[in-house]
Amino acid sequence: MTRIEDTRTDMSTLTEQNGTRPGTFPEALAALAHRYGDQEAVVAPEGRITFADFARRCDDLAGAFAAAGLRPGDRVGILLPNGLRWLVTMLGAQRAGLVAVPINTWYRSAELAHLMSTAGLRLVVTDEQVFGKNMPAELAAAGHGELFTGGRHTRGYLGTLLWPAPEPFPPGVVPGPAPAGAVTPDDLAMILYTSGSTALPKPVPLEHGKLLRNGRAMGERMHVRPGDRIWFAMPLFFGYGACNALPVALSHGATLCVQEKVEGDAALEFIERERCTVSYGLATAVRALLAAPSFGTRDISSLRTGPVGFNAEDKRLAIEGLGITEACSAYGLTESYGFVTMTDAHDPLEIKLHTQGTVLDTQRIRIVDSTGAECPPGVTGEIEVRGCVIDSYLGSVEINAGTRSADGWFRTGDLGAIGEDGRLAFGGRWKEMLKIKGINVAPLEIEAIVTGHDHVDQAYVIGLSTPDGDQEMACVVVPDAGWSAGEDELVRRLDAHIRGCAASYKVPSRFVVMDSRSVPQTDTGKVSKVKLREMLEAAR
Repeated sequence: MTRIEDTRTDMSTLTEQNGTRPGTFPEALAALAHRYGDQEAVVAPEGRITFADFARRCDDLAGAFAAAGLRPGDRVGILLPNGLRWLVTMLGAQRAGLVAVPINTWYRSAELAHLMSTAGLRLVVTDEQVFGKNMPAELAAAGHGELFTGGRHTRGYLGTLLWPAPEPFPPGVVPGPAPAGAVTPDDLAMILYTSGSTALPKPVPLEHGKLLRNGRAMGERMHVRPGDRIWFAMPLFFGYGACNALPVALSHGATLCVQEKVEGDAALEFIERERCTVSYGLATAVRALLAAPSFGTRDISSLRTGPVGFNAEDKRLAIEGLGITEACSAYGLTESYGFVTMTDAHDPLEIKLHTQGTVLDTQRIRIVDSTGAECPPGVTGEIEVRGCVIDSYLGSVEINAGTRSADGWFRTGDLGAIGEDGRLAFGGRWKEMLKIKGINVAPLEIEAIVTGHDHVDQAYVIGLSTPDGDQEMACVVVPDAGWSAGEDELVRRLDAHIRGCAASYKVPSRFVVMDSRSVPQTDTGKVSKVKLREMLEAAR
């Protein structure tokens, strides 16, 4: 039976008060303010703040929200770039017992309208301009153009509260005493919206207690400790930030060093100056650092640990290229409160490169076949999880259809196998599986083979439809910087390389050589296979 449970003892006691671990974000911040009050909590574009000041600002905003008529359970949207304002709004709302709803800053009016209609927001905190977009105008086009005025305490939508970057507190509200005892571990802390690469984004409700429990477990695998400094430049509204890096920081007393976005040279200078020790960068961020002109001249040797990507080449770039020797390979999703499995920071390199580690003590995992029967060790099937996992998406019955097994496990739609040693080997997305000449082919397998070639930097395998209902396998390749022999020669060598490693039906029928800057990305910094497929279909 392929079901693994980690019984390792949780040794994280960094934020305990009177022998009891904090169960909510506000309790965790209060404990850190009490224990590490004069130490830095956040370094951000708007400045620096200690844990004590961070807690005071959140208390003040919580009181202002309460005075404005917001009550526990009400939902507040956060439409701001990474920074102090974002974090204070998140923790301030939660301190008042409110539910924070981070909003994708790349959304335009149609996407905002969908979120506003499903989230039930009572207030949105934003700025006049966010990454060059007029946010009040975008919200107005989405049907929510009201600006917040302090005198209106209706039960409906209160409007948009503008918070300019230079201001330490939003000008439209007045600090006040924070309400007492407004939130419990079982209450919702936030609602995150999935990326929506293949469908409309789904609202994912996340509870305080599970966020902190999984945050402790993730931090332990990375050996995060008080005084660590987390570099984070991916969007905070993304699950990688809000339900991963943030709870890790709050449960371990780490400083969040945030930038608004990933820019290679600026990031290297920031990491060097702030002596960041924990790297929270996706594969695209790692490549941006390595490609920056100043790479090699900046001292980023302080980086020690952090999560790394799915495929072996991306992991190797982070571990060997950036020198993050205690990096951890991991598997997880927003619906599972971050990671489900992780390697340990001190595991051997080969284990990190080729597995996603063992299950956290907050989670359970199993592998099942198409009938729902559990797979034996080493056999690939669908990954199902329990533990720190959502009960359901918010919304209609239809949005939750097919997401649970008959016995209550969450169906991830991902493929994987668990070895005799209990380590998960990720196999890609079930829906990304290709049917080539009637045979299932996993894109991740082919991508691993192609990136194993000496002259390939990146590879992305996708399926293109054919008139006979089959699929044509296409491979987008980004050559390394040293390749100069031309596209035709690279394709010839890759064809021979794959044939030497795998069956002939696994050789892509089409190769597309592309510059790394031309590879499309999602709003959250991942490579978009949907957009790649559209590009290749249009070029036929």
